[in-house]
Amino acid sequence: MAKSKIAASKIVMQGQSLRDILNLHAAWLEGNEAERAVILGGSLSDAFLQNADLRQAVFTGATFLDADLSHCDFSGAEFTRCDFRNATLSRADFTGAKFVDVNFQHCQMPEANFSEACLEGVLFRDANLRDGRLYEVRLKSCDFAKADLHDSFFNLSVLSGCSFIEADLEKANFLRARLHSCRFTAARLTGANLSSIQAADCDFQGAELNSARLNLANLVQSAFCRAAMSNCDLRESNLSTADFSGAVLVNAHFGEATMMATDFRGSVLEGSRGLTGRQLARALTSFSTVLPSGTRGPFIQGKHSELPFFR
Repeated sequence: MAKSKIAASKIVMQGQSLRDILNLHAAWLEGNEAERAVILGGSLSDAFLQNADLRQAVFTGATFLDADLSHCDFSGAEFTRCDFRNATLSRADFTGAKFVDVNFQHCQMPEANFSEACLEGVLFRDANLRDGRLYEVRLKSCDFAKADLHDSFFNLSVLSGCSFIEADLEKANFLRARLHSCRFTAARLTGANLSSIQAADCDFQGAELNSARLNLANLVQSAFCRAAMSNCDLRESNLSTADFSGAVLVNAHFGEATMMATDFRGSVLEGSRGLTGRQLARALTSFSTVLPSGTRGPFIQGKHSELPFFR
């Protein structure tokens, strides 16, 4: 144990040592006549609680600043207005937990599990959530700005009004997730899997989406202005009224994508595959658009500029 951390036996909360609270909670979990851990206020800052079993515990207004909570089991727990800033939560388990107005800024929490959890107004700015598991999670108004979410999983999750500005989401998986009014401005999503997502009215401006999978996605009214999207898979996606102005879509795949007023003004579509004259005729192009053939727009039917030219 690091010398700067405090053992549970030396922390007193609500007239009891934290060790006694943990023991009583363990007995309660086993169905014995004991007390569930209900922590109202108080500080667990710098606490050493590795491997603690706090399933279904209740925390309101508690602070965990710089605490070591690695491998803790918080599944089914409830957190309201709690502060975890700078805490270590490697492989912590928050399955099915509930969070309201909780702060995880600057936390080290690789491989943490938030599957099936509900989070509202939670801050993850600058947190390390690499390889995190957020399967079927519900996120509302959460902030992941500049967070490290490399190789994380958001499969089948529901996200509303969340911010991923400048976050590292390289190789992240959002398969069949539902996103509404989420911001991915300048985020790194290289190699990410966004297949079959519902992402209407989302902001991907300036994002890095090279080699990302967006096939079968609903991207209606979403913005990809100035995004880097070379080798993207957009097959069978709904791109109607989406804004790709200034985006780089070199060698992207658009087979059977739905387009209506899709904005490609200033986009680079050179080498893009699967585009038909019918699709491009329904889209917006300009003199600054580079068409799949490598020629400048705007697109005019009959010139075959929808066909890629490979040098």
